[in-house]
Amino acid sequence: MAEESLLGSLRHHMLDESEPLAGLLRKCLMLGAETGSDSLRQWARKELNGYGIDDVLPSYRKLPTPPLSADTMSGNTWAKNMTYSALQLPPKAREFLVDEFPLHQPVEELEQIATQKSLSFTNAGLTYAQHLWNQELGPFQQVMNLRFTVSGSTFAGVLGQVRTQLVDLIADLTATTPLEKLPRKEAVDAAVSTHIGVQYNTTIQSTSGPTAIGTNAIANAEGLSADDAIRLLDAVRDSVGEVEEVSAKAELLEVLNALQDELQAAAPSTTEVVGKVGKLREIASRVGGAGLSAAVSGAVEGLTTMVMSGAFG
Repeated sequence: MAEESLLGSLRHHMLDESEPLAGLLRKCLMLGAETGSDSLRQWARKELNGYGIDDVLPSYRKLPTPPLSADTMSGNTWAKNMTYSALQLPPKAREFLVDEFPLHQPVEELEQIATQKSLSFTNAGLTYAQHLWNQELGPFQQVMNLRFTVSGSTFAGVLGQVRTQLVDLIADLTATTPLEKLPRKEAVDAAVSTHIGVQYNTTIQSTSGPTAIGTNAIANAEGLSADDAIRLLDAVRDSVGEVEEVSAKAELLEVLNALQDELQAAAPSTTEVVGKVGKLREIASRVGGAGLSAAVSGAVEGLTTMVMSGAFG
């Protein structure tokens, strides 16, 4: 009677807030297998394993653009964790902001993120937006570490929506099917289509993995092009003038030229780009200087994001 108890078990446990969401989704995997519903099975599997970068995401996994925060320098005055809205950025910089944040992570990873008070994210477009913003500021002003900030409760809300979708889905099935029987495949597929909003008929793709936290969070295919990356290098080159040590200045220009040559190659090498980015970071750390450090930070973040998204061979 295992088939008969599966639907009843889901109905019994789904309203218990202490019941792990991952456990309920694994039961959905079994229910999908028993009923022949690939839609239910793949939805549960993607929620458990994470969505691939090319997968169509349910609407509840798309967050609106969150607030921005940054560290700023004005003359000798430094300020940290200043909050901005997207409308405070120059129009050209706003063009590089994403309209939404897709969440590809498995539910168990989102549960860990949800326990944190707040998180900071950046991506290639935001790095370039920072560069454009700094171009419009005065000579003794600088914006650094421009990032999105999201509260952990936002991720808790996403998990709550996953649980709500599951409740609605099971409620539909138990309304028309006795608990001792299995629902028809067509009924399960219809419930998934109605409540999840995505019909899953493709094979699961490899998860994007834990890319939601840290410097290169939420990197996507809409990041920097090679030309954009070269503009970031130009911003570093403009800051080299503040370096007084002749040998250090020569080192910086040498690695900048080598990086630019690699980016303009027919097939840029990931290994070469990573090595030269590391060299650029090392020199800037040794030389110091607020303007140079900010420019190098932006270039390093942008190029690292391109590497992480597979932009190079």
